[in-house]
Amino acid sequence: MSILGIFGKSAANEAADRILVATMQAARAPELYGEGRVPDTMDGRFELATAFATLALLRLKVAPDADRVAQAYTDKLFRLFDAGLREAGVGDLSVARRMKALAGAFYGRLAAYESALEDAVRLSTALGRNIWNDEFAPFAPELAGRLRALHVRQSGEPPQALEAAEPWLTGV
Repeated sequence: MSILGIFGKSAANEAADRILVATMQAARAPELYGEGRVPDTMDGRFELATAFATLALLRLKVAPDADRVAQAYTDKLFRLFDAGLREAGVGDLSVARRMKALAGAFYGRLAAYESALEDAVRLSTALGRNIWNDEFAPFAPELAGRLRALHVRQSGEPPQALEAAEPWLTGV
């Protein structure tokens, strides 16, 4: 059965909500931040949210009938980015411009990570370049390994598994 089964838009929104909670919990895992790791800044949080969202979207992309879930997830993710900008004090007049820049960055990273996920070195390089502006960032290989392991595991599970937080946080 597909991720939506016999349900429609409401089920897609509910699934997208659960996937968003799970991916954001993974992206905020404390062990990913700090000295020598991802900077705990708005930019650092955006970068990890994008990396984990990429995994979710790639898994949904190959799932039958998951288009609605993927679209709902993406919409909710960008609303979260918008809310983050507003909470950070970005003025209403600047939010649209900043969101356009974030969308460009997000989709650029999505494409880069998708093409690099099968190669640890390429993924590490892409993460290093995007997160630290350093293709040889010391934490990038570890982060790349974590993302690749999640990707492999998720590709062997039903898409509904994306909705549970625990698999995003453990077993990697």
